[in-house]
Amino acid sequence: MSEINLLFVRHGQASASWENHLDPGLSKIGKDQAKNLTSNKKLPNLSNYDFLSSPKLRAIETSKPLAEKYKKEVSINESFIEIPSSNIELNQKQEWLKNIIKMKKKDLPMLIQQWQKNIFLNISNIKKDTIIFTHFMVINSVVSDFVKADSIMHFFPDYTSITKVVLENGYIKDCKIGGNQKTDINL
Repeated sequence: MSEINLLFVRHGQASASWENHLDPGLSKIGKDQAKNLTSNKKLPNLSNYDFLSSPKLRAIETSKPLAEKYKKEVSINESFIEIPSSNIELNQKQEWLKNIIKMKKKDLPMLIQQWQKNIFLNISNIKKDTIIFTHFMVINSVVSDFVKADSIMHFFPDYTSITKVVLENGYIKDCKIGGNQKTDINL
């Protein structure tokens, strides 16, 4: 079987913080970051790529300039949504996430473990080159699994950074981290 390239793009800067808004869109800076993806030299020609996005508004808005450039439909895929935290009060999310990233994967709440399994199930079923607009912790989950880290957190993907994953026979063969930067989510 041939190799399949997956490009994980973290969404642009949101208009509100994670602990202050359930589903913010992009800020002005975030919209500029998304637009700048259209001239990013690290991206290959995406004409033959499928486009997937988390259902969160900031990910969808990040996908739009590239989708328009390549005249692509963006499919929404729930598996690439941010780490599940709907049962956590907004003002407690930052502290909750600090605790989650310190935990060993085997000790994570079942909801988080299932979220990770869904990510990998969907990745293993991708059959062609695909760009995925998603979130900080989704990208960390993928990379930490590849490097066999004990925890879900591995690095700090910057806004609109591109992490490349190569699949072979449904398994991750290679991974190149993109844009390891400190951002507002840093804990």
